[in-house]
Amino acid sequence: MESPFTYNTIAIGSDFLSRKKDVSHLASLIADGRHAVIYEPPRTGKNSLVNMALNQFEGNAGYDITHISLIDIIDPEDFLHRMEEVYSLPPEPRHIVYIEEFQNILRIRDWDRMLHVMEKEWQKPGTPIYIISGSGINAMKLIFEEKKFFYRMFERVRLSPIDERVISDHITRTFQKVGRVIEPHQTEYIYNITDGHPWYIWQLAECCFNLTKGYLSDNMLAEAVDTLLYTHAIRFQETVDNLSRYQLYLLRAIFDGVTKVSSSSIINKYSLNSSANVHRVKEALTKKEVVIFETQDSPRIIDPIFRVWLDRYYFKTNKTLQDK
Repeated sequence: MESPFTYNTIAIGSDFLSRKKDVSHLASLIADGRHAVIYEPPRTGKNSLVNMALNQFEGNAGYDITHISLIDIIDPEDFLHRMEEVYSLPPEPRHIVYIEEFQNILRIRDWDRMLHVMEKEWQKPGTPIYIISGSGINAMKLIFEEKKFFYRMFERVRLSPIDERVISDHITRTFQKVGRVIEPHQTEYIYNITDGHPWYIWQLAECCFNLTKGYLSDNMLAEAVDTLLYTHAIRFQETVDNLSRYQLYLLRAIFDGVTKVSSSSIINKYSLNSSANVHRVKEALTKKEVVIFETQDSPRIIDPIFRVWLDRYYFKTNKTLQDK
């Protein structure tokens, strides 16, 4: 039987759970003619949110929608070619331009000059309404927060956490439709181990669904988690393989819950060499989108299942990085 849990397509209809306020927020910005920016980790629901908001304007004679993806952008010519259709749009009707994976503009040579040009262009009267999204949250923070491009031109729309009760109810009902049973503590576990990440939630729920014809046992749930980790193990291994020794040391410190990574005691404990080295390593880890430094410079590993994999398979067995 085909699994009823879908996670590799945009969530629509009944599959779009919660975040109704986020949709209303984005739709109201569009209706007011204001630009919006969304930057959140990969596969957390950005496209689904934008799609739900744009549905309210689709088919409206007063609006025209253009969707541009920068996922494969490499050089300025590629980017300019895609933007030509935007800059040549007629003044009527009102145009909404959705640009996806915007952080990839940083790959382009002279990207800062390109952004300055875009700033001036987008401030002109009659410009389209721009919705910009990006899954490279550190790269997007660099553009919009550190370098302050498009300052006060865009309002950030944040994805609200999907309520655990909504997730649990949806999983429970889906199991019940075919006579299968999952317990409340098990749906809660699925939510917690994935840190509410929808893409991982539905993958794990699918693994559980496929493992049982009746009651889901806790052993089956544990097997489903192992399956999820195995599915992504190659990607996670490639991530750590591309980290330097010092980057792994700092990652271990962050994994251990360290918040003041530049303190002398932490530098000594985790063999980080010096505060200057810590600064360089922090920049490297954020550029690789492995960690994010949030409020008050508090670090967090971005991918929740990568963190579980580190716990169960990497830091647990790597003798060099053990007991730092």
